[in-house]
Amino acid sequence: MVGVTVALGGLVAAAAAGQLSSAAGSASLGASLQESSDGAQVSLVYAVAASPGSCPTYGGVQEGTSLTFALFDYGTASFGPAAVLVNSTLYSGAYAQLSAGALGVYTISLGACAHPSGQTLLMAAADGKEVQFET
Repeated sequence: MVGVTVALGGLVAAAAAGQLSSAAGSASLGASLQESSDGAQVSLVYAVAASPGSCPTYGGVQEGTSLTFALFDYGTASFGPAAVLVNSTLYSGAYAQLSAGALGVYTISLGACAHPSGQTLLMAAADGKEVQFET
């Protein structure tokens, strides 16, 4: 009886895991199609905290007061960032248009010491497009 209960419990758990995997795949596919429908597909190439000054090291990596990051638009449309948010802090300014098939390098002065890993970077365009990355 215990064996039958364990076997049935395993089948139910496997079915539930399959449904969750299917739902996650559908959500991922939907986001991917939405991003590619406007033609702009932006990826984060690297992020570096520069201008160390008196900043300490974090996990063996030097912190800095500015964040330099590179983005690549591998889509068919350009992306024009109008605002950048790092960990929900807005850094407004004039940011260069990122053309399709091009690499853009951006530098933001943070004003305080930060490390390049563990940052949430959100870029918003004037036309409502947004891209978000985790470093």
